[in-house]
Amino acid sequence: MGHTRAIHQIMPAFLYGDAVGNQALRIRELLRRWGYRSQVYAEIRDRRIPDPGLDYTRYRGHPDDLVIFHYSIGSPVTQFVRSLRSRVVLYYHNVTPPHYLQPYNAEMARFLEQGCRELSLFRDVPFAMAASEYNRQQMLAAGFSDVVVLPYFLYLDELLASANGPAGRPVAQRFSDGATNVLFVGRLVPNKRQDDLIRSFRYYHRLVNPRSRLILVGSDASAPGYRLELEVLAETLGIEDRVCLAGAAGLQEGLGGYYAAATVFVCLSEHEGFCVPLLEAMAFDVPVVAYAAAGVPYALGEAGLLVKKKRYDVIAELVDRVVHDEGLRRQVVARQRQRLAELSPAKTAEQLRRCLEQMLSL
Repeated sequence: MGHTRAIHQIMPAFLYGDAVGNQALRIRELLRRWGYRSQVYAEIRDRRIPDPGLDYTRYRGHPDDLVIFHYSIGSPVTQFVRSLRSRVVLYYHNVTPPHYLQPYNAEMARFLEQGCRELSLFRDVPFAMAASEYNRQQMLAAGFSDVVVLPYFLYLDELLASANGPAGRPVAQRFSDGATNVLFVGRLVPNKRQDDLIRSFRYYHRLVNPRSRLILVGSDASAPGYRLELEVLAETLGIEDRVCLAGAAGLQEGLGGYYAAATVFVCLSEHEGFCVPLLEAMAFDVPVVAYAAAGVPYALGEAGLLVKKKRYDVIAELVDRVVHDEGLRRQVVARQRQRLAELSPAKTAEQLRRCLEQMLSL
């Protein structure tokens, strides 16, 4: 076998602002810097990315090539990768359980079902990576033998800077009126349970702190019907004027401004492979309160405040405590800074190097 000088990545969708897309982008940058030929091949390519890669069908695998296959959903790319002569490493980002999307987006639910079903096709790969320890445990349970965690690259400087940019400043100013801003960032999809956030916020707003608002940032493209349900729920509970459904927001749409305006970040999601926004909130020293489900505890480590039951009263009181108890807030923020240091880009780059050593020994 010849010396590997090409390490490519293949994925169903290479999307701007997406956690998996950002990870592929960072990996490509490092591989090229380290002297490898490297490209991203995908079925869907986002033109907002300066180099959006190539269509996956254009990849011509060489036996000496190494291919990193980013796995998060079923697609035609799966069978294409299975047919390659190249050495394949699976990088598992988790697959959302399809039952969450079935009532809202039947087509996506089918792709998720396919993703769950076809993961077993790769149990024979000699080496695999997972984006979190939660994902790694899922893979081991599914029969994979050698799985190493490669966490997401957290390049947060641009996000921090965007808070003071032309898009971020107006956002931060809009919500800087002295009210307590409860923030969550994530796609409007049922597994992230923004509906539970609204119910919990009603308790907080009505019975604990009337000078408060809930800000939900995220696209409804995958489940527009769910957004409608959220709007009806807020209206039914009589808090529609205190719940802001802000829509999708990236760096150019002032995402940093939302974090800068936040008083506390609350996540009641039931399924996350990792949940990057938890760490983004930490970068702004925003204390995190989160439901201990799926990958969330693994992402937080010893940071943030975890709740094990969805008791809206308990969650509301905990939010109020971390908002007003300066000692607790300082303690939480200090642990969050430590967690960010553990997941620094430099440390993740070293982990990628170690993974490469194992990949190249295949």
